[in-house]
Amino acid sequence: MAEVTDYDGQTTSSASDDPPPEAVAAAMAQALCRLAQLDPKYSAAKPAGRLFASLVLLTCIWAFVAIMTGIGTDTLAWVIMILALGVCLFRLWACCVPERTPSRQQEVGPNPEEPVWTVLIALYREAGSVASLVTALGNLDWPHEKLDLVFACEADDTETLAALALWRHRTRFRTISVPNGGPRTKPKALQTALPFCRGRYLTIYDAEDLPAPSQIREAWHAFLRGPATLAVVQAPLVIWNARESWISRQFALDYAIWFRLILPALVRLSRFLPLGGTSNHFDIHHLRGVGGWDPYNVTEDADLGARLARCGYTASLIHSPTYEEGTPTLGAWVRQRGRWIQGHIQTVSVHLRRPNRLIGQLGLSGLFAFFLGLSAGPLNAALILLSTLLAVGQVTGDGWGQVLAWASLMGLSQIFVGMIAVHRDGRRGLWIACLAFPLYQLCQIPALCRAIWRIYLSPSIWDKTKHGAEARPHRSSFPKGQHTVGEPQTWIGQQL
Repeated sequence: MAEVTDYDGQTTSSASDDPPPEAVAAAMAQALCRLAQLDPKYSAAKPAGRLFASLVLLTCIWAFVAIMTGIGTDTLAWVIMILALGVCLFRLWACCVPERTPSRQQEVGPNPEEPVWTVLIALYREAGSVASLVTALGNLDWPHEKLDLVFACEADDTETLAALALWRHRTRFRTISVPNGGPRTKPKALQTALPFCRGRYLTIYDAEDLPAPSQIREAWHAFLRGPATLAVVQAPLVIWNARESWISRQFALDYAIWFRLILPALVRLSRFLPLGGTSNHFDIHHLRGVGGWDPYNVTEDADLGARLARCGYTASLIHSPTYEEGTPTLGAWVRQRGRWIQGHIQTVSVHLRRPNRLIGQLGLSGLFAFFLGLSAGPLNAALILLSTLLAVGQVTGDGWGQVLAWASLMGLSQIFVGMIAVHRDGRRGLWIACLAFPLYQLCQIPALCRAIWRIYLSPSIWDKTKHGAEARPHRSSFPKGQHTVGEPQTWIGQQL
């Protein structure tokens, strides 16, 4: 076997050698307790978020009882309006924050030698995505001998492991077979694989991702230009199957708002950035220094972004996108969004265990960004639920005028925000979707209910999002002339 040199300058075995099962088992045992060893307060192993869930439930019960019995709800209505107006004003302010133009690569000066770069992907029941994923990774603009591809798979996922084995003759990569034990979550798989990563930098992708070939090189230049405290850069996600269904089109608009408006605004406020679950590029020294991922948190990268900021590290954004498949059905969207709401509630609750320390580490601007980035999703869903209850009460009490005025004001603001995001994203096909965006917001209600149920009964259960043919119960129902899910590259060309 050929030998390679990792980022520490140590000679190791061939990059195609998989680690032995006993080493992986030891790494998994360490992964489950690594964060708790650094600071138990940072770990979601002790369930978090039940106080927020109880507050939402009690408020809903109070509103329902007040409506049924005719008790005044003016105080609750004013609180909801003030909070909703605050979220709305932040989004409108984000529309006014100018975009940062991409920096020219020449600004970094003469290019030094490219470092070893690890691409780490956690796969579970993703056999159908392996071919397109490996092909996309092969198109990355990075020397192949400097690319350390690592797939972390569950040991009992024989189909995905078999699909990977078919590509070993064409692509050099390593497979980490994660044994059973602890929560079956993506962060547990990533944390288990982290000790075996050889790169100076590390990138996380999902099974359905199609990253732009230039993305890693742009991330590298961002690290070269950035300060020594730069720990992570986030690439934007673009939904490539926006034409497939109403929910995937709204999801594409939702992503455009998040990556083109919200995240750039948060970066302006402080060093904190609520990371997404994919297309993050890390300085591996800083990543290991803060303990890696929390295996018990179902939005592990948002939590990791908070810990990096609390330790004094910074985050940044790049422009090269990753094309991602949006959920094509409402049921799959509710499960995925419910997990995100649940995880953000978990993360906020974990970091509020020591509020004084949180304020001291992030400062006031960082604390503001922390709550805007992580609380806005759950808070928005809770406000929509409570607003719907109060609107029903107003309508039954002949309050049509008030309900119509409030709904019109909030709906128009959401449509305006969506149009600004579409303009920045350059997705001409999403203009019409902006008109239905207020209706899409109502879908947050079942997602919130699912999140609260999970927080109480199964806080570390991972609601896996299905992709490819598995996510489509009726593949023959595609519109005439539309390409199937097996042809994402063609779809991407249609969306731009």
